[in-house]
Amino acid sequence: MKRIHIFNPAAGGGHSPELLTKGAAAGEESYVTAGVGDAERFVYGVCREREEAHFVVYGGDGTLNEAANGIIRAEAGNRTLLSVVPAGTGNDFVRTFPEKGCVTTVDAMRYRFFADAGGKELLGDRYAMNIINFGFDSRVVKKTGFYKSIFPGSAAYIAGVADTLCRRIGEPWQVAVIDGDGVREEYDGVFTLALAANCRYYGGGFRSAPLADPTDGLIDFVAVKKVSRMTFVRLVGDYKKGTHIDPVTGQPLEKFSAYMVCKKCRSIMISGISDLCADGEITGAGSIEITPVPAVVRLAT
Repeated sequence: MKRIHIFNPAAGGGHSPELLTKGAAAGEESYVTAGVGDAERFVYGVCREREEAHFVVYGGDGTLNEAANGIIRAEAGNRTLLSVVPAGTGNDFVRTFPEKGCVTTVDAMRYRFFADAGGKELLGDRYAMNIINFGFDSRVVKKTGFYKSIFPGSAAYIAGVADTLCRRIGEPWQVAVIDGDGVREEYDGVFTLALAANCRYYGGGFRSAPLADPTDGLIDFVAVKKVSRMTFVRLVGDYKKGTHIDPVTGQPLEKFSAYMVCKKCRSIMISGISDLCADGEITGAGSIEITPVPAVVRLAT
């Protein structure tokens, strides 16, 4: 299967295309993306024109997201391979796949935007490979993007966290999930944050969905209800290490159970969200439905 190398020169704060293209062996095809959405357009076009291809993506989770969306839209998952060379800021997707030299058929998450809580007027479908997060985390990403024009490196992220902490924490949502057994549960109230996870890591190493399995056909849902700033700060250490969830029961540890929800789901519907972050990229939404798409991309590590 012919390899095609895709380079995102803007990933991870910027790379030289000339340096990146050295990753391609002699005679192999390479492509340098020109902007947001270009990797998806390129991959989709190749999939439509060729019988098979092995895409090697040099970039972060956002570039991976674009390449995967191109493959899925072209319905080419069974005749393509996708590999990732981490060159972005977070590079969280690959942390779930430490073994090298393997080909794994992995799931994706389809997220559908709706104009209102009643589920009318479908606004569009997208796919995420890693994690979709809402609330505090997505606002930090949004604020960090703003501060990147003012502060260098990690200082922009620190400024984004500080700015978000100084503002009102919590947002009223209506949440409905269907768990792995087909049971529907509803949670209405004010939430600090939530995530829908196909894989385990996000935010530059936060192991917030430690039991997520991108081959089980389910989505791990983790949500934190409204808590005080002090309680939230105390939670962060466990939330980063992945020790907030019991590895046997899959439920929050007792000290977190009063304000945390953890479920493996077939479907997640959330209304009232102001924005979301899908694989590290911010987008707006009012109501969203998230469902698993099993075994849709072949990943070569």
